[in-house]
Amino acid sequence: MEVSRRDTLPLLATGLAATAGGAARAQYAAADPAVPIKAHLGVTENPFGPSPAARLAIRHSVRDAAYYPHSEKPLLDRIVAREGIRAEQVTLASGSLDALSHLSVGLGRGGRILAPQPTYSTHLAYAARQGVETDWVPLGRDHQIDLAAMLAAIGPQTRLVYLCNPNNPTGLLLDPAALHAFCIEASKRVPVMIDEAYFELAPDPLRHSVANLVREGHDVIVARTFSKVYGLAGFRIAYILAQPERVRLLKSLVTTSRNQAGLAAATVCLGDAAYLAGAIAYLKDCRSRIYRIAEDNKLVFLPSEGTFVYLNCGMPGKDMQARLARLGVEVRLFEGAAYANWIRIGTAIPAELAHFAAALPKALAAAG
Repeated sequence: MEVSRRDTLPLLATGLAATAGGAARAQYAAADPAVPIKAHLGVTENPFGPSPAARLAIRHSVRDAAYYPHSEKPLLDRIVAREGIRAEQVTLASGSLDALSHLSVGLGRGGRILAPQPTYSTHLAYAARQGVETDWVPLGRDHQIDLAAMLAAIGPQTRLVYLCNPNNPTGLLLDPAALHAFCIEASKRVPVMIDEAYFELAPDPLRHSVANLVREGHDVIVARTFSKVYGLAGFRIAYILAQPERVRLLKSLVTTSRNQAGLAAATVCLGDAAYLAGAIAYLKDCRSRIYRIAEDNKLVFLPSEGTFVYLNCGMPGKDMQARLARLGVEVRLFEGAAYANWIRIGTAIPAELAHFAAALPKALAAAG
């Protein structure tokens, strides 16, 4: 029987999870439906999976499955204690995308959002569908978010500034001092929303986070998620740190509550040092494997602090994406005039990365 990436079990300490192969998932389809996707590299998940404590909590939560969730307080209390903030400065969300989308529309309405490009933009596309457009600032020549240009671009119509740190898809972290200075200055004029989806992977997470600016009263919004490093993408749990006015706005826009299993899992796994060490080691090994694949094919890539690697495939990314899809590999593209030849490769189980390693040289050599 084939073992899917869903069956991968975490090995705490520094060991890596082993698997016999990756099963295709119904929600993803290749360009040719006859070609099953064998390497799901277009998303940024953590196949290391949830911690043992989270798995146990999920099983126990089944006894409450018949009831609506009324158990947010234990998780909120843990976040308040860990972050040293007031209760009115934090709220939960059904995944950080939900919060980012609602806040982009709620804060951006009547004006425009300012963001770098390329960056994570699913929530900005959602805002555009609601009539809130985004002004884009190109990355610098070093592939880094140009904070000086971002600050200069804040205009009368700007209602919100969005940054992802580390940036997605480049995986690059901003200099902490420069980011803090930018947030303090920009937030005097408009709210600044910092997406810290991958913050646990930073060499020094607390130094690179801007959560302290929320504690100090600046109009900064920090989005964190349990989907990435904690391996709970399927349970849609995230949290927002912000000033009470912004928290109240988000609560007024949210129409659903969280789920029992996600709340239970997030509450017990938050800050689990042993689990995080194993998960981070796993993800770093995945990135190293992708680096080696790029090097073997003489492709330029950016060293990443996320659960993905951005690489220059030396040809239009759309063409490479189509070629890889015909070989059973899913990758993701991002907007940005200077990055038309770049593709983002997500971390995955060894079997998926091995399939990518075999498919990439074939895609590079394919005619037309």
